[in-house]
Amino acid sequence: MPYNVTILNTGCRFQVNDGETLLQAALRQEVPVPWGCGGGVCGVCMAQIVSGEVRYPDGEPLALFEEDAAAGRLLPCVSQPCSDLVLNVPEMGKDWEPWR
Repeated sequence: MPYNVTILNTGCRFQVNDGETLLQAALRQEVPVPWGCGGGVCGVCMAQIVSGEVRYPDGEPLALFEEDAAAGRLLPCVSQPCSDLVLNVPEMGKDWEPWR
């Protein structure tokens, strides 16, 4: 079952298919989210969960510290949704322009 993801303050919405990470789904649908390594090591893609839940099928990523997880942050590059999500991606605020 696909889940819907909304990124606050951007108008960006996309669907994530079963077995797909948030980053894979966003890039497949040309949603220009910030990312770096794609493997949970650098933390460039870190975002805040406003609502919903995710899981890490390969275990907790290196760049997601306990305090980040406790504060409701996630790494889209290695997380899969367990529900519809609303995310706050600080780099994608009101003055944000995607790299193209």
